[in-house]
Amino acid sequence: MAQHQRSSQWRVWHRWLSLIFGVQMVIWTISGAYMVFFQLDFIHGDHLVQDTSAAVPADTQVAPLEQLLERYPHTQTVALETRWLNSQLTAVYELDGHQGQAIVNAETLAPIALQEEHIRELANRYYALEAPTIDSVVYLTENPPTELNPALLPIWQVNYDDFGNTSLYLSESTGEMLVKRHTFWRGFDIMWMTHIMDYSDRVDIETWWLKVFIIGTFILMITGAVLLVYTISFKKKKPGGAQ
Repeated sequence: MAQHQRSSQWRVWHRWLSLIFGVQMVIWTISGAYMVFFQLDFIHGDHLVQDTSAAVPADTQVAPLEQLLERYPHTQTVALETRWLNSQLTAVYELDGHQGQAIVNAETLAPIALQEEHIRELANRYYALEAPTIDSVVYLTENPPTELNPALLPIWQVNYDDFGNTSLYLSESTGEMLVKRHTFWRGFDIMWMTHIMDYSDRVDIETWWLKVFIIGTFILMITGAVLLVYTISFKKKKPGGAQ
């Protein structure tokens, strides 16, 4: 009888621990399966974009660097690149310096201020799927969505009407694509958040929530093991034996 009472107490503990920590174990299983099932290249959205780099047109009369640096003396680094602007491939200098990033026309050295129509052109060049359909273009200066690092503001958000609700984020100064997001990435982000139990920044893998639930799950396993021992011992007893 005493052994039966002890097993009943262990069973009560096991049930309460299962109620408290079992749900999180199911969440860990589901989130872990999601993260394993989808390849990271797919989650990162590599299939959604393409390389748009192109050689500078041969007939381009590029201004010399000396003239460029004389006009933009705060420049620290320079790169000669191309951008698809106004329906044509345009050679540009991409500048980076104390005053931030910018692009200028490589022939005239005139600064290029990117407008919405430019962003639409550039985004469609980056977009790799067929028949791109832009749903909206938003210039973000504050309150970014959780999928975007606030440090990247201000930035252009280009949303596509496709299966994955793709969003491309382009630099407001250079037109470079900085971030790509889609439905499965957003799902991965939620799964990662619930897996590591960091519900704010989603980067801390040592939260106290996680530690508490790991310890609680370990205790749950111990109670289950004890109950297993009791169950086996009961089955081994002969009918009519001591209880």
